[in-house]
Amino acid sequence: MRRPLENVPVPPYFALSAVLVYVGLVVDIFVGAYLDVSYRFDPQFEVMATVFQACAFLFTVMCLYNFLGETNLVKRSLFSKLLDEFAPVFFFGALYFLFIVITRIYRLASVFAGVPHVEMWNRSGYAALYSTGKCFGAFYYASAVWATQKVFASPELVATRASYISGNPRGAGPERGHEMARGRTRSRRFDR
Repeated sequence: MRRPLENVPVPPYFALSAVLVYVGLVVDIFVGAYLDVSYRFDPQFEVMATVFQACAFLFTVMCLYNFLGETNLVKRSLFSKLLDEFAPVFFFGALYFLFIVITRIYRLASVFAGVPHVEMWNRSGYAALYSTGKCFGAFYYASAVWATQKVFASPELVATRASYISGNPRGAGPERGHEMARGRTRSRRFDR
């Protein structure tokens, strides 16, 4: 039975990367919530809202990639294993971004066609499109939090010493400093 790893050394900015993931998620949630209740009839505002919401999502993705970049899967270029380990994040993230784009384009087209915002909810398919996008958004937020917690709960993903990577933390062999110290005591002067 393999013993759990404890006190795994991590880079000093590891916790900051995790905090940025959570900050990015909160920013994305608030941007999406604020821009959904906007009833201004201004096409320029809608274009800016679309760009801002896409940028908020991409900020979250960049923070998550920066955080996952500290795992051994990324450091060793095992991207297919990374996709397997964190499949829900990538799947729901892609669907959420797709629905952000589709919903915003539909909304922009309606605004440019002169449809009032209150009437937009009565147009065919908008409510279903909007609701589906929000569901995928909730799944994405949950899977991003799950992925962050999974990295914290699995020290073998972020281990930096060779003994942790090999899976044999006890039998990794003597420390290099030990060999060098033994070599210093065997000088020719003492061997005579």
